[in-house]
Amino acid sequence: DISTDEQTISFQGKHPDKLRITFKRAGDGCMCNAICNDGYTYCFYFCNVPAPKKYLDKGLSSLHARVLALFDTLKDKNHRCGMDNLYMSARFCKESFAHEKQVLLHGVTRRSGRGLPAHVIQDEVTQKSDLEKVCNTVKAAVLSGDPECPDLVAVSVYDTKPVHFLSMACESIKWIVKSRAVYNKQAEKQEKMKFLRLNINDDYNYVMGHVDIS
Repeated sequence: DISTDEQTISFQGKHPDKLRITFKRAGDGCMCNAICNDGYTYCFYFCNVPAPKKYLDKGLSSLHARVLALFDTLKDKNHRCGMDNLYMSARFCKESFAHEKQVLLHGVTRRSGRGLPAHVIQDEVTQKSDLEKVCNTVKAAVLSGDPECPDLVAVSVYDTKPVHFLSMACESIKWIVKSRAVYNKQAEKQEKMKFLRLNINDDYNYVMGHVDIS
């Protein structure tokens, strides 16, 4: 299991490699795409460095071209790589699996323009009565008939709002029992409370932490 996301080195002052960054708490500085595992940054590619031409010529964005260049550094095949919705799309899942290292992507995906099947997409509701009806609804689809992209899975689950996933690493879709510590006012102590979470959501939450820890 590995994960890919952005990392930022923030600093004040002037530098030709400094980027204007308004969407991260760290602020302006040097930003890179990185592969991480177990709190360790395995490899990185600075965003201000030109993306590799061999991937740009395939019609990929600079972001996806940089990530495939990171995959070039992997020594083994079939890593499971978690990504957030900035990166994920059905096409990039296919490109990553077609890469010589056959990387299996999985992660949260934006609703539009990323290749999610229409019948998997769930709309957000605002009325409390409607929320009770759709809460925990799961929809899924599996791509078939494409030998270059076997077993691409699209899944949506309605938690407090709908969350959509694409995965090349999904082996099952099921609810799993989790527990967390909550404070019991009557007993005046911490107690463990059990709850259900979709396994795909749980896998993503666990794997994406590599970048944050690093």
